[in-house]
Amino acid sequence: MFISIFWIFLYNISGINIANKNIVCFLTSYLLEIILSVDNVFIWFLIFKSLKIPIIHQKKVLSYGLLGAFVLRFIFSFFSFFVFSKWHWVLYFFGILFILMSFKIFFISSKKENKQKNISLSWIYKIFRISNNSCCKNFFLKINNKIFFTPLFVSLILIEFSDILFSADSIPAIFSVTHNLFIILSSNIFSVLGLRSMYLFIAPIVNKFPMIEYALSFILMFIGFKILFEKFIIISTFLTFSIILIILVSAFLINIIFIKKK
Repeated sequence: MFISIFWIFLYNISGINIANKNIVCFLTSYLLEIILSVDNVFIWFLIFKSLKIPIIHQKKVLSYGLLGAFVLRFIFSFFSFFVFSKWHWVLYFFGILFILMSFKIFFISSKKENKQKNISLSWIYKIFRISNNSCCKNFFLKINNKIFFTPLFVSLILIEFSDILFSADSIPAIFSVTHNLFIILSSNIFSVLGLRSMYLFIAPIVNKFPMIEYALSFILMFIGFKILFEKFIIISTFLTFSIILIILVSAFLINIIFIKKK
């Protein structure tokens, strides 16, 4: 619906070529944002599991976290837009960082480590006054005239914090596709909505499809080289979108074939 309205608006103002170009930019930015945030979904899964939050309450946490995610993403997007517009060379730093991250993901299987151990959150209980009632549907409890945080509130704070960490690489990556602030903000908003609404579907897939890690590695490597060599090699937005989509589909197909053989 949004894409149709956006396309019609651009078509009436600037013509079909500009409309098509901006729609491809939006789709590429949205796809890139979703892919680079897949690991964030896995972190949510571990946080809920560690704090023993029932599924019925997990939706509440993700819903309440929407507003915070929107505000934080808006702030980070505006800040990034200002920094990259004034000091474009900073983007090259992220290009190098993406390549290094891709090698780390490719050679070190973080998924195996995450499967072998859970997130240890015992330190939080030592620092803050937190109730052990993980089934409580409220964020705060009053016990003996003292206010306690509930595990539900702790999970909300940790998920918001994880969103900040993952936006630190996904938003700069989008700047390799477009510098249109509206597209950057709108693709972020829809990716946040999409990830939270699809959480219960995505979390099991992340566990069953280890090839997603390698797809993420190749995509980060591609984006990193695209940023570093943008002055020498011009890669169109459509080609960027196509390459990301091919990597993602290939990873899923390889994973399915591997599972069938196994």
